[in-house]
Amino acid sequence: MEKVSEVDGIVSVTIIGGGIAGLTFAAALAQRGARASILEARGDDVYRGGAALAMAPNAMWVFRRLGLADKICRPGSRIDRYLFVNPRGRELKSLALSDIGHGWDEAAWAVPRAHILDTLMNALPHGTLCLNSPVTGLRWDHDAFIVESQNRLSRHHGVLVGADGIHSIVRQALWHLPPPKYQGFFALRGIVSHTLPNSHQDTVVQVWGGAGEFGYSPLGPDRVYWFATIPWPDPNHPPQREHFLRHVHGWFDPVKRFVEDTPDDELLIHPIFDRLEPFSDRPFPATLIGDAAHLMTPNTGQGACQSIADGWVLARELATSREVGAALSSYRRQRLGPALGVGRRSRQLGRIIHRRFPLGVAIKQGMLLAFPASAVVGVMREVVGSPADLGEPVC
Repeated sequence: MEKVSEVDGIVSVTIIGGGIAGLTFAAALAQRGARASILEARGDDVYRGGAALAMAPNAMWVFRRLGLADKICRPGSRIDRYLFVNPRGRELKSLALSDIGHGWDEAAWAVPRAHILDTLMNALPHGTLCLNSPVTGLRWDHDAFIVESQNRLSRHHGVLVGADGIHSIVRQALWHLPPPKYQGFFALRGIVSHTLPNSHQDTVVQVWGGAGEFGYSPLGPDRVYWFATIPWPDPNHPPQREHFLRHVHGWFDPVKRFVEDTPDDELLIHPIFDRLEPFSDRPFPATLIGDAAHLMTPNTGQGACQSIADGWVLARELATSREVGAALSSYRRQRLGPALGVGRRSRQLGRIIHRRFPLGVAIKQGMLLAFPASAVVGVMREVVGSPADLGEPVC
């Protein structure tokens, strides 16, 4: 495979997909003096909206090293507490999140997705991101990748990275792995104008009631990000707002009001899939990051965070190795196992949350109450991990 110079960095990197994984990877390369080209299928509208993302300490640690942490969290809210309540609003369990960031020395934040993407894009050299460039075909031909886009073929030498998400063209073309699996539920997300009481300005509230979930957090001083899931049989025929309003009928205020007050263009409804089959090393310089590598359900709040970690580790390995094949293998060994482990935990949690228990809500809430707060925090710490999981020294 192509050699990588310690001085000049990476000769050529093509990234398919300009979501959070691809942008983070490109920003990490740029910090190390290397250039990449991102081919993104969609236009600039994809970088607007998208509700918000939970940025756990592992993600904020990467942003800190990219010099972007303070910019990233500026319009968001720091999250120091997780509060579980029943549908009437009665507290079931309260967790302090200070211990979750142990080793990272970072807090968790809720941040508008559009702002995260905009901050990453502004960290890239001009001309890195090529919008409206859908890749419809891809193959390896002796010494280069043949990429088909907009009915034209082009040769791409060097490293090719699939960051093209749930329906990854790169994964299918170069690895021929199974498609993602529908997990039996839809997610709904939105942002509303609302000022939470001071006691909840640093708190994620999650309602445990029936099959599914509802949660919300502050997003700056006068907005709220809410998220919900609902069991649904058919991924091709989504539920509407009215279906979910019936699902939460009788729940405490302001659950129903958040759903009702969300503007149509801020309401996101999408089916939830995952894909936890590992990919292998290939005899050509290609790899996968983000959802293309380890698509997971949102139940641990780690999908975007694991993608960010991928981008950091892959850039570091490519920039510090003298051989591309060794760098790609090292990245895969370091990241794939831990990320798939988080994905499996997320799948298990999703099945518990969406299961219809014979004796109803009381059984589900009893399971939560049976676990000591320290045990729940311990599981959260395992999911977030530590810098050692990224191959970084622990001070």
